[in-house]
Amino acid sequence: MTINNNNSALIINDPKFSLDKDRAKPEFMVIGAAKCGTTSFSSYLPLHPQIKRCDPKEPNYWSWQLCNMPQYQNLFVNALPICAPKADQKIGGEYSTSSLLHPLVPRRVRAHLPALKIIVILRNPVERAYSHFIMSQRQGFEPIRSFDDIVRKEIEEVPALLEAHKRGFLDLNAQTNAHRSTVDGKTLFVSEHNENWTKHPLSTEQDLFRFYFCSYVFRSIYYDQLWRWLQLFDRKQIKIIESTNLMDNRQETMNEVVNFLGLTAHNFNPEELAQTWGGGASNFKKPGDYAQMSSETRTLLNEFFSPHNEKLFNLIGQRFNWE
Repeated sequence: MTINNNNSALIINDPKFSLDKDRAKPEFMVIGAAKCGTTSFSSYLPLHPQIKRCDPKEPNYWSWQLCNMPQYQNLFVNALPICAPKADQKIGGEYSTSSLLHPLVPRRVRAHLPALKIIVILRNPVERAYSHFIMSQRQGFEPIRSFDDIVRKEIEEVPALLEAHKRGFLDLNAQTNAHRSTVDGKTLFVSEHNENWTKHPLSTEQDLFRFYFCSYVFRSIYYDQLWRWLQLFDRKQIKIIESTNLMDNRQETMNEVVNFLGLTAHNFNPEELAQTWGGGASNFKKPGDYAQMSSETRTLLNEFFSPHNEKLFNLIGQRFNWE
């Protein structure tokens, strides 16, 4: 895939999301997805001596600006990003999972980092959604509604959200609220997970952040998210990893990533790669140790995600066993 001139019009040179040309910049970004193994991956990759560790792991600069420009650029190594680092050179990157989901992030990033290498970790969307819910529940954010109830309510609201995010991405005026609005410019509403399903407006980016934080179904629809990145970045700049493959074949997967980033070969310590971080879904010893999803809800989600997954597989030229 090659970026054409029509797509270049989507690039946003927003001064709020700028980079200092004399400060360090990332050579790579792990853009998502949440609850797919990015926390573990962010600990594995810096085991390579050429990778600078990123702390905080998720600066979320391009979406929520949880740090300012100097703080963000201090996370990295080179003012002129190095595409093919020599053995004695280090590179840096970051791991903000909001970057995959927020529709304006690829437009902002492309303006400053056209040669960026992008890594995406994807998980069976049914399992991702449930793991995300379990994390929210155990952190006290879902005290009332069950996963089964939330799934059915969220499925009702998905079409309007998908349409809004696409409109916002394609909006050449780069309105900051287009991805949160209806086609006639009215604010979108989503249901709170309370007894009355109270409607909450997506009036601000903070409202959107709150929704993303407890979005289980919408956040698992990968096709639309990756489609946006592929409008502005060449497919060869994007490395897509399936989470099961990462967990089951860690040495091989990390070697593939090393090759993708143009680093020198490295023998990762199997004992260090054996550690898995639960990222809040459960305890660290057994990251998948929680009650099973109901069979009815699993069937519903499998049927819901199936057409979205097919579109994804055709888009990226890879197929995963997510049945």
